[in-house]
Amino acid sequence: MELIIHVLDIFAELIGFICSIIIFLTLSAFIEPRKHWILKLLAIILLRETAMSIIYLNDPVNISASFLLFIVYMTIFHKGKWIKKITAVFIFYPMCIAVNFLQQNVFSDFFFAVSGASSPSTNWSIETLLFSTVLWLCSHVTRLLFWIGALLFLRKYNYLLISEKISRHTWLIADSMMGISVIAVYTSILFVSYNNLVVYPLCIVTIIAGFGGIALVAYMSRSEQIAIEARRLQMQHAYYLEKLKDEERVRAAYHDMKNHLLILKQQGNSAETAQTIEKLQAQIIQYEDYVHTGNDILDIILKEKSRQARETQIDFSVVADFTGIDFMESLDISTIFGNGLDNAIEAASKLSREHRVVLLKAGKVQNFLSILIENNCNEENRPPKGGTTKQDKFFHGFGIMNMQKAAEKYGGQLNASYLDGKFFLKILIPIP
Repeated sequence: MELIIHVLDIFAELIGFICSIIIFLTLSAFIEPRKHWILKLLAIILLRETAMSIIYLNDPVNISASFLLFIVYMTIFHKGKWIKKITAVFIFYPMCIAVNFLQQNVFSDFFFAVSGASSPSTNWSIETLLFSTVLWLCSHVTRLLFWIGALLFLRKYNYLLISEKISRHTWLIADSMMGISVIAVYTSILFVSYNNLVVYPLCIVTIIAGFGGIALVAYMSRSEQIAIEARRLQMQHAYYLEKLKDEERVRAAYHDMKNHLLILKQQGNSAETAQTIEKLQAQIIQYEDYVHTGNDILDIILKEKSRQARETQIDFSVVADFTGIDFMESLDISTIFGNGLDNAIEAASKLSREHRVVLLKAGKVQNFLSILIENNCNEENRPPKGGTTKQDKFFHGFGIMNMQKAAEKYGGQLNASYLDGKFFLKILIPIP
């Protein structure tokens, strides 16, 4: 029986180590860890002493030491701004304390109530020791299951949405809310010295508040990102409108220049003059050689994206007819075509030269406006559903989502798919 107890103790230690790994992954889903594997290993070892420390009532040493070590851990082993690290401490420290207190004391109270054993353990029988060891193992398993659930909950919100670029004001709101949990769990465990049952409800509320804090930060982060993205789209739209005005002025100037060049060509007295005139005419023809869709804003967007495609040596083909499509606001046109073509050009540019292909088709199909953006891409570089492969996920993660909202505004729908090395973005909008 002593051998069984020894084996169970080993299992408990193993589960404790696995639990520290899960806690590390949970924290890393909220705030990015440092990359080196040695630092990650050291982080897991330190978490074994901080996030999993045993907490008792009226235990100032352990609860204070674990708080300080948690701050040290977050400072050394995770990247990011200090204010985001403070938020992580305020959310996860009270959760760790509450879980550890419940894990230690609930099973302990249950053991003494059932076994009738008295302290110290030197007088326990071998059966009582075995029962105690089994409960100790069960407590470790319970804590492991809790942190697995916490990890799954956090990944539901996805750390991509908890961005470094949201304002300090947003972080301070979250800190002020979660600071209440830190003070509550710290002071109650520190100053209550007579009954575990008094602290149990507070620990449960603290855990619920921790999950609420995660959801709150994700919600505020997402809201702020959407607002910033909306301002970016407004600026992009204003840019296209300004480009349209410039285009109209340049068209008029080039029209006059073309007529002047025709006159000079007729009056040219030397071969060198004629050659210079022909070069200028070729440049004018190249400038005027772009798609006319029937919509001025779309013309400007396609000209801009054609230039980007040429610079990255992408074969960019356009078949678009927006004649009579006057029900869409210009902001929605720039949202759909600007974001869609940006994503397609970005994906195609990562391929070898011969595979860089982007195709756009847009026009009426019966009583619908049909838009198809097709591009070659590597499977590992294709964007996940509703997501992005770009490094700056703060802005680019909302591209497809904004396109979908623009389509749904007119009763349409967006469908994204990947097949045989090609990414397809299809939008179908009923024409009123």
